[in-house]
Parts: sequence; structure tokens; C-alpha cells
Amino acid sequence: MMDEKPLVDEIQNYAQNIVDTVREPLLILDATLRVQSANRAFYQTFHVSAEETEGRLIYELGNGQWDIPDLRTLLEDIVPKSSVFDDFELDHTFPAIGRRVMLLNARKLQAGHHGELLVLAMGDVTERKQAEEALRKGGALQSAIFNSANFSSIATDEKGVIQIFNVGAERMLGYTAAEVMNKITPADISDPQEVIARAKALSAELGTKITPGFEALVFKAARGIEDIYELTYIRKDGSRFPAVVSVTALRDDQNAIIGYLLIGTDNTARKQAEDALLKAGALQNAIFNSANFSSIATDEKGVIQIFNVGAERMLGYTAAEVMNKITPADISDPQEVIIRAKALSAELGTKITPGFEALVFKASRGIEDIYELTYIRKDGSRFPANVSVTALRDEEEGIIGYLLIGTDNTVRKQVEAERMLLDQRVRDQQFYTRSLIESNIDALITTDPRGIITDVNKQMEALTGCTRDELIGAPFKDYFTDPERAEAGIMLVLGERKLTDYELTARARDGKETVVSYNASTFHDRDRKLQGVFAAARDVTERKRYEQSLQQANRAKSVFLANMSHEIRTPMNAILGFSQLMLRDQDLTPQQCQYLGTINRSGEHLLALINDVLEMSKIEAGRTTLSTSTFDLSELLKDLEMMFRVRTNEKKLSFSVEMIGDVPRYIVSDINKLRQVFINVLGNAVKFTEQGGIGVRVRADRQCEAGPLLRVEIEDTGPGLSPEDQEKLFRHFEQTKTGQQTGTGTGLGLAISKEFVCLMGGAITVHSQVGKGSIFEIQLPLTEGEAQAIQAKANARHVLRIKSDQPTCRVLIADDIDDNRQLLAQLLGPVGFEIRMATNGAEAVEQFEQWRPHLILMDFRMPVMDGHEAIRRIRALPHGTLPKIIAVTASAMDENRQELLEIGADDFISKPFREAELFEKIHAHSGVQYVYADHSKAQAPDEPAELTSQSLSGWPQEVIDPMREAVITADLDQLLTMIDAVELHDPGVAKGLRRLAEGFQYQKLLDLFSEGDFIDAAKA
Repeated sequence: MMDEKPLVDEIQNYAQNIVDTVREPLLILDATLRVQSANRAFYQTFHVSAEETEGRLIYELGNGQWDIPDLRTLLEDIVPKSSVFDDFELDHTFPAIGRRVMLLNARKLQAGHHGELLVLAMGDVTERKQAEEALRKGGALQSAIFNSANFSSIATDEKGVIQIFNVGAERMLGYTAAEVMNKITPADISDPQEVIARAKALSAELGTKITPGFEALVFKAARGIEDIYELTYIRKDGSRFPAVVSVTALRDDQNAIIGYLLIGTDNTARKQAEDALLKAGALQNAIFNSANFSSIATDEKGVIQIFNVGAERMLGYTAAEVMNKITPADISDPQEVIIRAKALSAELGTKITPGFEALVFKASRGIEDIYELTYIRKDGSRFPANVSVTALRDEEEGIIGYLLIGTDNTVRKQVEAERMLLDQRVRDQQFYTRSLIESNIDALITTDPRGIITDVNKQMEALTGCTRDELIGAPFKDYFTDPERAEAGIMLVLGERKLTDYELTARARDGKETVVSYNASTFHDRDRKLQGVFAAARDVTERKRYEQSLQQANRAKSVFLANMSHEIRTPMNAILGFSQLMLRDQDLTPQQCQYLGTINRSGEHLLALINDVLEMSKIEAGRTTLSTSTFDLSELLKDLEMMFRVRTNEKKLSFSVEMIGDVPRYIVSDINKLRQVFINVLGNAVKFTEQGGIGVRVRADRQCEAGPLLRVEIEDTGPGLSPEDQEKLFRHFEQTKTGQQTGTGTGLGLAISKEFVCLMGGAITVHSQVGKGSIFEIQLPLTEGEAQAIQAKANARHVLRIKSDQPTCRVLIADDIDDNRQLLAQLLGPVGFEIRMATNGAEAVEQFEQWRPHLILMDFRMPVMDGHEAIRRIRALPHGTLPKIIAVTASAMDENRQELLEIGADDFISKPFREAELFEKIHAHSGVQYVYADHSKAQAPDEPAELTSQSLSGWPQEVIDPMREAVITADLDQLLTMIDAVELHDPGVAKGLRRLAEGFQYQKLLDLFSEGDFIDAAKA
């Protein structure tokens, strides 16, 4: 059996040999328009190699020189609709070979396992087109002659088919041009017998067989032999007339024949023909006299005979100054003439004398000659000229002179110089652009609209481990771990025109993976036609690691805060709880009540600090929430006035706080956040104001369409803010120039204030002028509150016992801390609750099964089994849904509280809790009713008397001065120590001072210490 592989190879080689013999360039493309193969003519024509061609997209050939819109139209719009397409004209300038006009023929083939192939044949018709163009765009003289009605001018193509049939031909022969053009040859309108006779005579004369027909009419002209003959033309109506016909071969720049010109005259009107020629001479004279180019005609020795107006204008001579006197060499740069003679001598292998001979040597030998040289004007100035030289001959072909037609090349030279400069600028810009691209720290990449890579920078090479040549032409998606997502990214850019922070994971050739963030946009050409996608990828691997570390740190911080909250709140629960229990004791002395009150207030203050720390944590995590309540707005403003009065007095600033108009005393909002906003804005005002004062004005605006508003203006006479500083005022960590100069603050205060105000549904704005101060305006939705809400909070009722007409309520207390268990037992047992206790979750589950409590107070963190698991297990047991479970937790994190509610807790109480809150929660969930103590009959402990300016009258100055200093420096511990020292001297006043100090009423203390009639010990 014959080996099939050699046979296949032979067939393929045979097919390739056939393709290579085709003189026209051929390309064979697959369905994706990638080159499968090309023939030898293609490589030779376009000066490329097989390695640069095969396997590449056709539009990428020659670094993109084949990316031609008309070619895209053929391949993407026309060919897909038809398997065959002929004579598609493509006119394009290729960098390697210049401008070409190609006729493209396309054929689709089914090539077995190769699939569908497209054969693209290219016929180079550049020369024919140039010839046609030259033929169509002949000079003005030719046009005048062709359009003359006195003689016929018939131009044909190289095969003799008529292409031009002038009005003279129409008049003489009776045909219209449309009836003969592209249809017949001049032989078809000539006497056929005369044509046969002419062919026979020429065959005998020239010793070669000449076929009767058009060849007989142009044979001599085709060989460069001047040919004028007579024959009989046959008109359309059949009549005949003798004609004298002059035949000239039309040639292109390479001297190839592109057609023939047959000029005929009616032999009976030869004089008319001579007149026509005279008219043609007049036309030639008009050309000579054109001011647009110089026409210089010489005799055979080079002496100027004609010097047209164009030459006079360009060179500055009059015709009389040069005619019959000098040669064109005398007005040319002598050095250039010497150089030209030397160059021509070397080129043509003959000695050429510098001078006029060097200017006309080629033309005298019948060689077309156009060259550049420098003309010298009469005034000595110079200009570059482009000169065309033609030898003038008589009827015997003897040279009788020369015609030099010149054009001023200055503008073209300038254009070329500018173009060269522009080209250099373009190259410089390209180099600059490439340098920018390569110096970018990001991986840059461009793709076409299909996602095929068209360019990359070095960073992209490093990212993928591939070279630029390997990347260009490959699909963008192939270099990522998730190709579908990468491709979807390209589609998003094409659809939305841009894309930001699109994350992908790049995979290099060695398997290394890198997380990158892409920013991308589409780019277009000058005609706004979409070219593709430009993308920049930044390595965010380290950022990702940092974010993960930050998340871990945030989790660790949350765990720390939760633990800190739990560890502090648990003992604080015992401190506040037992101090509340002890305050019930009717046998306490007033001093003991005072001490217990101080313990309670200090504990409350410490608890507020813990809550502030947790609030800052929530701000950082973006989980800040509102906690609205009814509060006394006037009291809040008084507190603020006392807080800042000391500082304004120290700086000798005026300070006023006023409520203007009908402002409600009680409002509903988040008092803590509102207080913080006021403190931040007022703090800045006091810090930056050195003279003048600060004013706070509060108004109620009930006319606003969106609803009532509370408007607060805080005005200062500080340095003011520039527009630039106002823009950055509410940004995180950005300080104004004044703030930077003071070197204090973090740039967070006003940013947090704005967040709080926005959270409360309001807005904060600033109006400021440099050198005149600032006004901050805070607008908040105004919701009025009820006085009863404040009073109910202030007068929490004391529970004496459970009402007697109710069944016993069983309460299970589960907590691993004995103090906490005992506190709850001491609070609940004496008022009538039946109590049992468990030290961990497991015991709580066991007690539930044995005792079936109505209410369970469950701690969150316990050994053996925590509160979470205990609640889950109880709820899963028979009757486990019946008891009410209140989680008593020291964790202040909202997530933990929410989790407790989700697993089955009915409510929660935060440690340390208040007695009233505990009893209220139990009432809300179990329905237990209480008997309360009567506050109207309760006797308050001895309250210190209200102090006046006379209270400290007679106190020594050396006692008062240290106290005043302690108030000014806000040293509470030192102040309380000094108050304790004078308690034996005046107990009532000391109690009053202690009350003011513990209430942070510093302004009132300063007033007291400043107004008294004190004794100066030094003078006493």
C-alpha cells in the first residue's frame, strides 16, 4: 500500500508551486482573516518575509499598513455575503512601496480539514491607472487640440479601443463619442481595403508580417517611427472623405505604450488644418507667457531665444536683458552645474563639460530629464527651482534648441522642510509617548474591539512573562485566571466607554499569579471611529494583603473592645448595683449617702467613657446609628456655656449663648451626637479666635416647606477661611492653613460633625471671609418633646414589692460571677420574686428542665456553656418556647446583641444596668405589677444650701486662691482635696462646693471665688 504522507506532501508542494507561478500577489486567509500562506509574488511585491506574514491577522501585516478601511469593508461586509467578488479597487499608499492601485478578487474555498479559506488575488493596475489619469489629464494645449472642431483627435488604449473621440471627429465622421468609445477601433471607421493594402506595404517595407487591422495603422508609431499617412475615413452615413492621419504612441513614465493618438484632417481642407495648428501655436504662446512658471527656449547652442513673463517674474530680468545674450547656465548656481556635470559623467560614462551642456545633455539624447537646481536672480538672491528640459527638433529630427520649463520650488522646499520638521516632531512625540508608556508603573495594554492585543508596555511583559511580539495579536483574555471575566471586562468598556477598579488575576507564563486592578476606556481615531480599548492594570497584591491585615486588625480591635467592655462592665455592674441597693438603707448617715452618690456618679461617668470609646469604634467602622431621646435643649446650652466660659474668659473674648424667638425647651434628637457637634464647632471657634468674641444663636424655623427646622448659628471673629480652605473643611484628615500653622488637631472634628449632622437628617454649612471671621450654620429637623418624658426619666420610681394579687414569678439567674448573681438576687428576692441561680449555661439548661422558670436572666459569657448555646438548647427543649429570656450582657456591640435576639432571647440588658431599667424590662415581658414607693413623702438627705456670693465671706484669701487655680486648670482631684480640708471649718459650704465640683459647674465656682469678701491674711 502506498505511503499517504509523501503523496499529501507532493500534492501540497504541487499546489504551492502553482500558486507561486501566479504573477499577481496572492493571499490565502482562514475564516478569522489570518494568513495561512502567500505566494512568491506577494512577498516580492510588498517586500516582506513568510515569517512576518503567515499566522498574522491581515490587518497587522507590515506593522498595521494593511489596516485599510476599504479592505475591512471588502473582507467584513462584502465577502461574507458572497463567495465570489471581482475587481474591488483598492487605492492605498504602502510605506515600503508607495502608492498602489490594486484590483482585488476574492474566492471562498472549502479546504477539507483546513475549513473555509479565502483566496485573495491582487492585480496591480497602478501604471494603467496612472496612464489613464495622464491621458485624461493632459495639458491645456492637448485639451484645446482635442476639443477643436477643425480636426479629429482619436485616442485609444494600448489595444486600439477608442477612449477619446473629440468634437472634430464627431463633426467629420458623424458619430457621437458615446457610439464609439470603448466599442470600436479606428480600423473600424477606415476603408478596409486601404487597411489591407497598408498592412501589405508595411510588411514589405519593414520585412515583417503585419496583420490587417488596427496594428497596420499604428505599427510604425509603436516602434517610435514618426508616421503620417493618408487613408479614407467612412462616415456613419456611409459617405467617405480623404484624411491625413498623424499617429503618435502615448507612453508612461517608464516609456511603456499606454495608447495611441490619431489626429486626422480632411485632406480637402489642409489649410484649415494649418490654421488649427497656428491656433495651437497661439495656445502654446499663452502657456509660454504664463506667470506661474518660467519658460525659457534656447537655440541649439543654448543661447536664450524666448524668456516668458513667468521667467521675468521669477528671475528679475527682462526678456531683452537675456535674449540672444546668455544661456540658462549663466543664471544657475555654478557649483551645482559643476556637480551635475560630474555626476552625469559618472552615470553615463562620458565626459560632460560643466556649463549649458550639463543642463541639457540627457534631453539632447532623447532622455526625459527633470532635475532640481538653484536659480540666481538678477539681484543676487537665490531660489530652488524644479526644471523640465525638452529638446526642440526640426522635421529631420535635428535639434534646433531646448525648452526649459521651471517652477519656483521655494514653497515646496519650505513644505518639505516643515514636513521634515513635523515628521521629526511626530517621531519625537512618538518617542515621548512611548517613554511615558514605558515609564508608567502600571501595566498598559491596548486591544482592538474584539479584545485582540495591539500594544503593550514593559510592565505588561513583566506581568505576563511574555515578550511584546508574543502578546501583540493574542487575545487579551488568555493571560488571566478567569478568561470569561476578562472578556466581560472588555465588553463592559465597549458598552460603557470606561471601567474603573475592575479586578482580575493575571497568570504569568511561569504560573505566578498577580491580582491587578484595571482602569480602562475606549479610544477613537480623528473621525471618532472606535479603534479599541486602552487599559491600565495596577498590581494590588500588596494592597489586598494590607486590606486583609486591616480587616484582621479591625476584627482584633472589635474583639478587644468587646472584651474590654465585658471586663469593665462586669465589675461596674456590681459597683453601681450594690451602691443603688445601699442607697435604699434608711439608716445611712447623710455623709454615707453622699459617698454612695459620689460612687454612683463616678461609675456613671466611667460608663459614659466606655460608651464614647465604643462610639468612636463605630464611627471608624461606618456603623454609627442614632439614639434619639427627649432632652432639655436649654440645659444642654447651659452646660455648653459653662464648659467654654472658662476658656473664653482666659482669652478675654466675649461669649454669648441665646435662644431667639419661640424655641421649644424639649426636643427629640440624639443628644450625645448633638453635644459633640456643638463642642467640635465651638472648640474650633475658641481655638482660632484671638480677639472679639463668639456667639451662639438658636432659632426655630417653622416656615420651611420640608418641615420645622432647628437653626443654630455659631459665629466667631477669628481669621476667617479662604475659598480653598472652605472646600477641604469637612474632609477627613485635612486641615486648613490656619490649623496647620497652629500644629494642633487631626482634621477629624468637623468631618465627624458633618457625619453626625447628616445622620440626624440635617446639614452644616459655613460662610466665611478672610480677616472677618466665620459663621457655621447647623440645620436639623425639629421634633418637639414632652416635659413628662424628662420628668419620668428623672423621677424613676422605687419598687417596694410585687402586688399581692399576682401568682409567684419564678426567675432563674445564670451568671458565672458571684457578685452579679448576688446583686440580681438582692434586687429581685426582697420584692417577691422566687429565685434560683446557675453558674454556667449547662446548669441553666438543667435548672430549666427541673424547675420550669417563668423568666431567665442569662449572662452572655460563661464557662462550660455560654449563653448562646444555653438559649439554643432551652428553646429546643419541650416547653422551651414558654419562658421569657432576657440576656444580661456586658458586651456593648450591637452585633452581639442582634445575635442574641436571633437565637431566641426576647430582650437584653447591658451591664451595668439601672435598677429601674431591670424592673421595667421584667414588667414588659412577664406582665408583673409592682407597688412603688411614694416620692412625695420621701425625705431627701440633707441637701447642701444654695451658695451665694456671701457664702464664702470671711474665708482667707490663701484658701480661695488655690481653689480658683484648681478650677481654672480643671484639676478636680486637687479641688476636692482642698474642699475636704475646709469641711470641718464650714461643713454646709463645703458640701455645696463639692456638689458644684462633682457637677462640673466650673463657671459658678469661679463666680463664687471672685465675688466674695475675702480676708487678706497678710494684712490682717
